[in-house]
Amino acid sequence: MSQVREKSLLFAILFLIFISIHMQFPVFTPLAVSLGAGSFLIGIMLSTTSFVNLSGNLIAGTFIDRLGAKVFIVVPLFLLSVSLFAHTLIETPGQLFMLRVINGFILAFLTPACMTMLASFAKNSEKQSKNMAVNTLIITLAMTIAPLIGGFMGEQFGADGTYYLISFTAVMAFVLSLSFLSSPSTKGPRRREEGILELFAYPPLFPVFLTGFAVMFAQGTLMYELPFLSVEQNVSKGTVGSMAAFMGVGTFAVLALVFLHRIPAKIRSFIGLVMMSGALAWMMFAGSIPTIASLILFGAASGVLMPAMMTLVTETIEEGNRGKAFAFLSAVFSVGTISSPFIAALVRSFISPFFIAWIVMMLVIMFMGLSVINSPKTKRFPSNVTFQ
Repeated sequence: MSQVREKSLLFAILFLIFISIHMQFPVFTPLAVSLGAGSFLIGIMLSTTSFVNLSGNLIAGTFIDRLGAKVFIVVPLFLLSVSLFAHTLIETPGQLFMLRVINGFILAFLTPACMTMLASFAKNSEKQSKNMAVNTLIITLAMTIAPLIGGFMGEQFGADGTYYLISFTAVMAFVLSLSFLSSPSTKGPRRREEGILELFAYPPLFPVFLTGFAVMFAQGTLMYELPFLSVEQNVSKGTVGSMAAFMGVGTFAVLALVFLHRIPAKIRSFIGLVMMSGALAWMMFAGSIPTIASLILFGAASGVLMPAMMTLVTETIEEGNRGKAFAFLSAVFSVGTISSPFIAALVRSFISPFFIAWIVMMLVIMFMGLSVINSPKTKRFPSNVTFQ
């Protein structure tokens, strides 16, 4: 199969994966509440799931680089299909909690494996940036459509009907990956292996890790708060899904600006952080329901930030170590996702969680501003080193 066709199939698989993940958005919190879970327990569920995802990320990178990406796409997709279907059988918050933990561990392998395979399809920075932008576009399209479908399904058929469709979507992604993705050779010269903490200590990656944490903290806060509108403000599940979809409008608008790929990735990251901090400030002062314009601005910021972060990784790390690099970045994402719902659940009774997310964003902006001004040209980590 040609590389172009295989890349297109990978994009289709990523689309189905993120459809299945984000279709749960409008129905998960109401489902948890119907089973007897309170807001704090829901925050614990989300945080624990992300903690498991973090642990899995640190394990996944080494195996992806050694064994290739395909096996860590195919097997997790099969397990994800089974786990999502099991949501139709649960009766207690404890069972829902266990399924969320299982999903977190599965996705810990699936996401970095997909990013590693995608990075292998380009050999220079501009092509990497374009591939990552298309990836962001595909994911944004899925994140835009999925909440609308999930909200409609939840209103018409309830949580069980929604999870039947979600699990079927994951099955389609599994069949595509098993049938059409190739298994690239993992043979090559033996490399000296270092501890994975050396990757964290590599200074050119600091801006990527900090930006990733801030973005996931902000997104996690927003994704935690929006579903409570249907519980506390009598907003319908379909409307909540539509509000999430408005973020995709901003992302699509930004991704249409193809000239952005010519701007250095670090500068794009800084611009995106400023945009996201503005969106959070807008939400903070908007009252109990975020405005549509603030959601569009938030989505636009995501459209700038996600391709820029992924491009920074591929510019900094050689191909043989990208599995670990993307796994470590996914672990950083998990830290942001772990902390945000937990903190939001603790503070939301007396202060806006958007204020906490804004403070985190502003601290990272200050560091990134200094990094853009003072850092020398980024050099890749030596290709004769492999992280464990």
